[in-house]
Amino acid sequence: MDTSDGRVVLLLIIMALALFVAGRRFQSMVSARQAWRNSMRAVPVRRQSNGGALKAVIGVALILAVAFWFLTNASRMT
Repeated sequence: MDTSDGRVVLLLIIMALALFVAGRRFQSMVSARQAWRNSMRAVPVRRQSNGGALKAVIGVALILAVAFWFLTNASRMT
């Protein structure tokens, strides 16, 4: 395996771990939202955590999109 192939594999592993963490936060947000709907009593802390988790998912997705674009176009840039 070339060093560039090793970097690609490492980057894909890091991307997978980041997606896993973001997915777990998103799953936690969805569960909290379902509990809020069932109880019909909004707690301000839950609202803030829901927004934070959604922002984290969107942020990770954007970072991964830029990293993937960079990875696919790295050979053109040099």
